[in-house]
Amino acid sequence: MSILISIIIPVYNVEHYIRRCIDSVLIQDYRELDVVLVDDGSTDNSGEICDEFAEKDERVHVIHQDNQGASIARLNGLKSSQGEFVTFVDSDDWISPNYVSKLYKLIDKYQVNISSCRVCRVHKGQDAQMNKAKVESQLLSFDEIMPRFFKYEFWGFPGKLYSRSLFNHIDFPNASLSEDYYVMVQLFNNNIQMAYTKESLYYYEYHENSLSHQKLTKRAFEEFTNVKAVYDYTRHHMPEYTEYAFSNVIGTSVKLFALSKNKNTNIELFKNDYSHIYAFLMGHFGEILRCKPLNFKVKFLSYLLLINKKLFFLLV
Repeated sequence: MSILISIIIPVYNVEHYIRRCIDSVLIQDYRELDVVLVDDGSTDNSGEICDEFAEKDERVHVIHQDNQGASIARLNGLKSSQGEFVTFVDSDDWISPNYVSKLYKLIDKYQVNISSCRVCRVHKGQDAQMNKAKVESQLLSFDEIMPRFFKYEFWGFPGKLYSRSLFNHIDFPNASLSEDYYVMVQLFNNNIQMAYTKESLYYYEYHENSLSHQKLTKRAFEEFTNVKAVYDYTRHHMPEYTEYAFSNVIGTSVKLFALSKNKNTNIELFKNDYSHIYAFLMGHFGEILRCKPLNFKVKFLSYLLLINKKLFFLLV
């Protein structure tokens, strides 16, 4: 009998994409699947579409919950799932027909608890190019994973297959922006190894979204909450990578201040959020200067933000 593998899909207001996603899951050449759709309080037809798939395929079951964000949706999906191994797919993405089987073969080949593939970005209207040539796999050590992880490679939930046991005692944050980053740093701790293939097996659609057109909301500041949590975690559990985690906090801080430049933003609504970030920057003034992984542009803008805000907003 094949090992049962769970596929967990958090769903929120994706009625135009969810069928593509679920169809790609149900045509997997690995058939022993437990598909968990977590409807996170959708206000469109997403929940009903999920129920339709559950009625047609006994491998699919649906959780309907009040809106709590993607992080809690994944956690609840994990609690409800039955598989010995689990993978996460975002509801507006899709996977190749051999996604599960190839990732499971990698785990079996290298006898590890996690495997990963290349995640491919596809522009809207463009067809995903499936791999035809054979792509070699490799075993990545902890010391090979972490520098790449802090450059935001391997930081997302998707594109990986995990042993369920990895999630024992893992903290899932309530904040939903960059929550993957915070969970993954915990998973990668304890000197983990990962099987990896450069073959593209997971696909997501890229949408143009420049900073000048993004609308600032309270939720945007959840990203700072989570990257700061990674920094705090790293300082205590893997201090040799503290500078890498710190550089991402500074980069996020600069980005959030840049978003306030939007002429439609009522800055008073976010005064307390920005005060918190500004205090962090001021408290780490010297550390910013010494941080080697922090690129020159972000370092320059962060200092400019602290000493001359008007010039900062002219340049971002």
